[in-house]
Amino acid sequence: MIIVRPIKEQDIDNLLRLAEAAYPGMTTLPPDRDALTKKIAKSTASLAKQVTEPGRENYLLVMEDTATGQLAGTAGIIAQLGEDDQFYSYKLNKVTHSSKALDKKVSVETLNLSNHFEGFAEVATLFLDTPYRQRGNGKLLSRSRYLFMAEFRERFPDQVMADLRGYYDEQGRSPFWDAIGQHFFDMDFNAADLFGALNGNQFIADLMPKQPIYVNLLSQTARDVIGKPNDEGRAALAMLEKEGFLWRGQIDIFDGAPSVDTFIDHIETIRASSVGKIAAEGTPTDDTQYLVCGGDIGSFAACISALEISDAGDLVLPQETLIGLGLGVGDSVRYVSL
Repeated sequence: MIIVRPIKEQDIDNLLRLAEAAYPGMTTLPPDRDALTKKIAKSTASLAKQVTEPGRENYLLVMEDTATGQLAGTAGIIAQLGEDDQFYSYKLNKVTHSSKALDKKVSVETLNLSNHFEGFAEVATLFLDTPYRQRGNGKLLSRSRYLFMAEFRERFPDQVMADLRGYYDEQGRSPFWDAIGQHFFDMDFNAADLFGALNGNQFIADLMPKQPIYVNLLSQTARDVIGKPNDEGRAALAMLEKEGFLWRGQIDIFDGAPSVDTFIDHIETIRASSVGKIAAEGTPTDDTQYLVCGGDIGSFAACISALEISDAGDLVLPQETLIGLGLGVGDSVRYVSL
């Protein structure tokens, strides 16, 4: 059975294998044992913390194939950006210059360094290993984060953002980075991105220019990728947009990718989800598939399952689902159509 659950200390070797498979596409999951050990410790401590309002908590969920014990993917949630480290992005703006002498008006786009997303939650670190990219696993992994936020709503603020991966070529070069960041950091794109993942973002504030950058002074290849994800990220963007995320002109400071956001309570998976009590174990007569989750903060688990809903709202779930989620008759679950 495939389930999504919080990371555990004993997952370190499995997590390192996933990080090596994800690199260099995802620097929030660096293939570094010490860095990953710290991520696990941070998530474990966040789960154990009594929380009444969002703070410095980070949560790392993993997808597990219970038949083999193998980890198939990761999905992270940062409770509130700007708590441990400043979060930077560029805001795409427009300015107009005019000359009465020439009777001319020119409008140009600018990139302004911004901390706009500080105070937002972030959904991040979404990676699914290639053999498991089937049978709805991607939807389960991605949407489990929204179910987690709905179940433990007090742990998160009003708004949430997602930072996509921007365009880079087959050699891993980012035209946007080459046009801007390269000139101020004197390192290639992957090195800068990894440095930020391991050491935080203070180096951006230290070295990045504070003045607006005029987009029309950039190369055409750099301009063409502003606000666009890489080819593999298009599906992820479509899934986010389906959940209600919108692009409002914020872009990633490294690669120019769109940074999208929405209100947590407006996320479609959350809005469409229901909560019901397990009335019995059995085989549902309807084979419609649902995302189902349950458990407290430490034992949270989610999976794909059929279920049967009575007129009173009580649920019948298969034995395999109850075992996978660690639940029984009388427990409550949150569910939403796959």
